[in-house]
Amino acid sequence: MKDAPPNELRRLIDGMLDGTLDEAGLARLEEMMRDDEAAMDHYLAAAAQDGLMAQALLTNEAPVVKRGPAGAWWIGIAAAAAVVIAVLAFHRSGPPNRGAGALASVTDVVGVVWNGDPFPNGAPLGGMVDIRSGLLEITHDSGTRLLLEGPAAYEVTGPNAGRLVHGKLVAEVPPGAEGFTVDCPDGQVVDYGTEFAIEADPDKGTMEVGVFRGEVKVKPNTDAGGAVPLYTGHAVRVPGMVESPLRSIPFDQSRFIRQAPSREMPWYFSGDSRPMEWDVSHLVWSAGEHIVVLKWMSGPDALVLQKMDLLLDGEVVATDEHPCSVGDLGSTLANVYQLPVPEGSWRRGNWTLRAWPGAMDDGATSEGILMLEDATALDAEAADFVGVWEYVHDGVIYRRTFRPDGTCLLEFNGQPTPYFESARWSVRDGILEVNFDASEIVERHLLRDHDSLVFINQPYRNARRVE
Repeated sequence: MKDAPPNELRRLIDGMLDGTLDEAGLARLEEMMRDDEAAMDHYLAAAAQDGLMAQALLTNEAPVVKRGPAGAWWIGIAAAAAVVIAVLAFHRSGPPNRGAGALASVTDVVGVVWNGDPFPNGAPLGGMVDIRSGLLEITHDSGTRLLLEGPAAYEVTGPNAGRLVHGKLVAEVPPGAEGFTVDCPDGQVVDYGTEFAIEADPDKGTMEVGVFRGEVKVKPNTDAGGAVPLYTGHAVRVPGMVESPLRSIPFDQSRFIRQAPSREMPWYFSGDSRPMEWDVSHLVWSAGEHIVVLKWMSGPDALVLQKMDLLLDGEVVATDEHPCSVGDLGSTLANVYQLPVPEGSWRRGNWTLRAWPGAMDDGATSEGILMLEDATALDAEAADFVGVWEYVHDGVIYRRTFRPDGTCLLEFNGQPTPYFESARWSVRDGILEVNFDASEIVERHLLRDHDSLVFINQPYRNARRVE
């Protein structure tokens, strides 16, 4: 890097210091400072100068700058270092606490490709979200739950109101949240305790509304007539024409996804050598890396696989070929498959996972779960796992604590146990590993999102972060 910082770095640093840098810019600044020591030096120097200028303005005195033994600008630099460390730690720590402007929050993210700033699971919302593809679940403060299917843009305008700019939306309004209102380019929908769907296409100048159950009122943005009620099973198209503001149409419920699909699918094996298949059409929303994890839950035998394929309409798009064993903790090996979908190979269709069993004894049986995860899970760092995690297994409440120093603690129904006394944890390639003294057994965990810890070689269900 040259003596003067590049334009991008200068812009990011300026935004950082004046408080206007968004989350994407903060992530880029973190990346630049992590990969280039000179970038960190530029930031520290700018932050120190900024701090000294503030001091001069407050005291009306010229700031005094002292040099340390190595010639470093130690006054201001230490404070600047503390600032950047705190900010970057905050950035990595996950979704921020709900602010005064938050009126809703993200409650599920499935295969989303973002236009603009991304919002992780748990993030507060008080404005616009824009997605290119995938499924985004938003829960308003009123309890109203929305599922957006990309491409779509939606603005949170109130604790029980929003604006659908374009795309598909399904809303489920619980008791007490009646009156939920969605504004669209061609009309308005007001709920009266129901589940309904909207598709807004401003390019065509149309809006379609259908009611799964309950009642809504639809008001076109025209002067012809007022709000019209719709009941269970009814649907209308709002063509935006004054002379014919509403048209009754068949309600094709299959066009709308009403619930975010689970990333977890069961598998059962009873000695059959034929391939095992799972429909993952509602989980594969874009090109890029996809991660498949197979987890054993019960049964006397380990499942052995040779390879995993990802198919689109029956044609193989991606393959990961390596031997895999899926059993109890001691017999689970290489149970993570990575399946990249090349750019240009993705489109909507029937996406299928196909696993090829290897050689096993006749009559071998077992059962478990297949999980299709977002590849960004492998970007997790050690700091992302630090904290307290709670899960329930066979009716018992467990808590695991991962400390920053690499030690960990296990509680059983609220009582500490000595099980983790000799254990140490670390993160390798985005996967947390717990190692035990005098044992080759290693527990492995994946971070689905800020609040969801996935066990990938133990039969336990996902743990939730405890604040």
